[in-house]
Amino acid sequence: MFFGRDSFLVRSGQYSVNVANTSTLYWMGHNWSQTLLVDRSWWGKTAVFSVWTRSNGQQGRAYVMAQAYTDSVSKMALIWGVSRDEARSRLNYNPMSDPLRDLGWQRTQFEDTQTGWIRREARIIIRPGTNVVFVRCGLLGTGQVLFDDASLTLEPTPAAPAVAAGTNLLSDPGFEEGGMTWEWAIPPFEGAIVERDTTVAHSGRTSMVCRRLSDGVVSSRAGMAQPVRADALRGKRVRISGWFRGDSLTAGAIVLVSSHSLRDKAQSGTTDVLTGTFDWTYTATEFDVPKDADLVWAWMMQIVPVQGTLWIDDAALEVIGPSQSASSTTRPASSSKKP
Repeated sequence: MFFGRDSFLVRSGQYSVNVANTSTLYWMGHNWSQTLLVDRSWWGKTAVFSVWTRSNGQQGRAYVMAQAYTDSVSKMALIWGVSRDEARSRLNYNPMSDPLRDLGWQRTQFEDTQTGWIRREARIIIRPGTNVVFVRCGLLGTGQVLFDDASLTLEPTPAAPAVAAGTNLLSDPGFEEGGMTWEWAIPPFEGAIVERDTTVAHSGRTSMVCRRLSDGVVSSRAGMAQPVRADALRGKRVRISGWFRGDSLTAGAIVLVSSHSLRDKAQSGTTDVLTGTFDWTYTATEFDVPKDADLVWAWMMQIVPVQGTLWIDDAALEVIGPSQSASSTTRPASSSKKP
């Protein structure tokens, strides 16, 4: 792995920065990053992180990314000039009680092998209570990508459009467009693979396949996830669904939806835990989105380490009606049968 400044391939000024990687042993999010303290005047606005990128023999997915957190530990680490672990110790938190919570998230990914300079951007809403923003430029894969002329600006946040019942809120739900709007959850196990498969699909030409996920000693998640702005979903009941196919799975594959707010996290129950060998199977669960939710996460996933292979296709997140609980907290679905 190599991080460097480049004085030859430059968009403006004297230098750009680059990430170059030749290892395929582990999938790692190698990146340049910066942590910014958030002023209250930012709250309610949209932060636009803009970077110019240039691919040079890139294989895999490069990205620019912006994340908004309420994260007192990172905030104080930056103020005190110490590591995050040291700040957590000073604040008397342990890893389980660490109060960090993501309130805004966008990763803009691209697979271009060779390009000139192209402007990319990631946008996040700075919710009230946000105290730090992380911006990142990185590479998941091999080859080289260069970055130059980064900026972070604030814009007014447009109102969230109304969401009609039955509308799929997920981008690229069948992974036909490359899965670039999804987070690819690849655990740091040697040889682990989460990738597109153009030989097996429930519909269209493509699915996602998760395999070689047995070489690990800690429990984790593998699969696909996508963040969704929660404003228009507050107080609504949503259904998350997907089609799974399994070959000799020794641990469960599930769909899951969760929400994050300044004060709380909540998540759905599960109705099916799919194991073994099975043909394409529809699975779904439902969730009442809390009235203070800022971000909703849709998950198509399995618990790892696991033997076997899992395919994922045709994901959906849709509003099915008003919340069925007075406080809009979690409620598992009564049935996972496709309506």
